[in-house]
Amino acid sequence: MIVDFHTYVGESMLGQESTEEDILKNMEENQVDVSVICPVKTIDPFFERQNEYISDLQRKHSGKLKGFCRIDPNLGKDSEKILRESVEDLELKGLLLHPWEETFAINDKKVYPFMEICEEYGLPVLIETGYPWLSHCFQVASLAEKFPELKFIMSHGGQFDSSGYALTDVDYVMDRHPNLLIETSGDYSDEGIENIPNHLGYDRLLFGSHFPWLNTELEIYRIRRANLSEEARECIFYKNALNLLK
Repeated sequence: MIVDFHTYVGESMLGQESTEEDILKNMEENQVDVSVICPVKTIDPFFERQNEYISDLQRKHSGKLKGFCRIDPNLGKDSEKILRESVEDLELKGLLLHPWEETFAINDKKVYPFMEICEEYGLPVLIETGYPWLSHCFQVASLAEKFPELKFIMSHGGQFDSSGYALTDVDYVMDRHPNLLIETSGDYSDEGIENIPNHLGYDRLLFGSHFPWLNTELEIYRIRRANLSEEARECIFYKNALNLLK
């Protein structure tokens, strides 16, 4: 079984697009059983329509697609209302935050009210991680320290850097904050995938493809080629994700 914890559906104003048909075809071709789908950035800054679209797809493909909502913390109370509606009315399963595209630091105090709402509903928080000054893993760790009851998933191995320079930073924060998890897309270093299970256990990594920006087949191959036990591989591919998605 494979759960892809990081995909996007929609037409982004930044130039990328994936349709309902695209995500389902990609899942079939790569034997992905469940995908977490997230809204793309469009000209609607409030993400209301995007969240509704994700919710519609979740209902249409129940059990196969799980939707995360998206908000812009810069919009304050309006976004707080949208986040609550996304959970209560749209029945979305988590929150995506994209500090790069919405331009905010992930550990800015303006983010705190949204984390309090996520605590209230028990939502996991997926963060586009690795952007300097906005979502470096140290900044994500700062937020995780203030909200220890929340589960934070750092995308791209927590670094989004093919050089691997940030691997020691990621190891440092993961070791000190048990509520931090890693999603694997774009983690080009085998060590980045292999070290966490060896040092901290199997329950801290989640497979993700970052579809359609990255290649799902290649991202799956990275997990399969890694020097991992079969138990660890099963946890990464689906067991940890199913636990978070309840």
